[in-house]
Amino acid sequence: MASDIPSGIAELKIDGVYYGGWKTVRVTRSIEQMAGTFELEVTERWPGQPQASPIKPGQACQLFLDSTAIITGWVDVVSPDYDAEKHTIRIAGRDKTCDLVDSSAIHKSGQWHNVKIDQLAKDLLKPFGVGLVVDADLGKAFGSWNIQEGETVFECLERAARMRALLLTSNPAGHLVITRAGKERLEVGLVEGRNIKAARAEFSRKERFSTYIAKAHGRLGADGDIEHASPSASVKDEIITRHRPLIVLAESHSENTSLRDRAEWERNVRRGRSARGSVTVQGWKRPGGGLWQPNVLVSVTSPLLWLDNAEMLIVGCTYSLDDRQGTLTELAIAKPESFQLLEGVSQSKLFGKLRTKEQREKREKAEDWSML
Repeated sequence: MASDIPSGIAELKIDGVYYGGWKTVRVTRSIEQMAGTFELEVTERWPGQPQASPIKPGQACQLFLDSTAIITGWVDVVSPDYDAEKHTIRIAGRDKTCDLVDSSAIHKSGQWHNVKIDQLAKDLLKPFGVGLVVDADLGKAFGSWNIQEGETVFECLERAARMRALLLTSNPAGHLVITRAGKERLEVGLVEGRNIKAARAEFSRKERFSTYIAKAHGRLGADGDIEHASPSASVKDEIITRHRPLIVLAESHSENTSLRDRAEWERNVRRGRSARGSVTVQGWKRPGGGLWQPNVLVSVTSPLLWLDNAEMLIVGCTYSLDDRQGTLTELAIAKPESFQLLEGVSQSKLFGKLRTKEQREKREKAEDWSML
């Protein structure tokens, strides 16, 4: 790839050949999805009959935006469409981790003992040729872990990730990444009226509850009777004042500490999803740097979104190109606390020190964008 390629160029590399000239581009990467996705389209006016596209579904590919690799994976769909005046070809695909989303989890007996999530991932990923990147403290090992009949690789690993408050995503190389909310802060900020082209937000209480109760399954003794009652742990969302309890069944047998983490994971995720924003900027690259990327922190000032120099987490990036608006990047943003899923442990200790309801509510509101 030449270093002097002009901006707004998307190229799909297949078998060493670069295919460019795409008129419409849409690429999405997010810490909330395991596989990045892309969709490309070209429409041309031409004489004569259409020729077969050299791109076929199932081919390995790599997608570049302005010479930077953003997706490494597979072509899922090829859709040619033509009439007497024009010929359109649409290509859609995902990165290599798509097979983990689609395929069933199979591994020997399907049972592990005293295993951490990275070893689970290595065992399940091996047949797919997908690499693994560990970018977080994984916590303690699971005493036992079983594949549930019919679940996919992603579903199996995601159950384990929830128990350790981890995020599963992918990188531009198509590797599975086990991580948590990023700490890197961008120097450039997003400011209404300056570099924010468009913005929107949505605040909802529909999926939030006043109390989250995580319960483990009761264990059976040798005679088949329940050995002891199911342990449980609970946390509150102080913002939800009316009675709205939610019981969450833990994904494995758990100690009370893990159950509290699981309850806080549920509360924090639902809190984060209840207040979301989207900021659109011109171009694919941030000032003075490379492509906009998810899982980094950025300062946002937008009175219409109730944000005043607020530190926000970029949850996902959607890069687009069309003839009408040129290149755009839509940044999905959220409060970083809603993705710092294990921070609930520290918060619980702090809440123990915050004696009054007023103090607890003040702390909660500081983390709840919808309350600003």
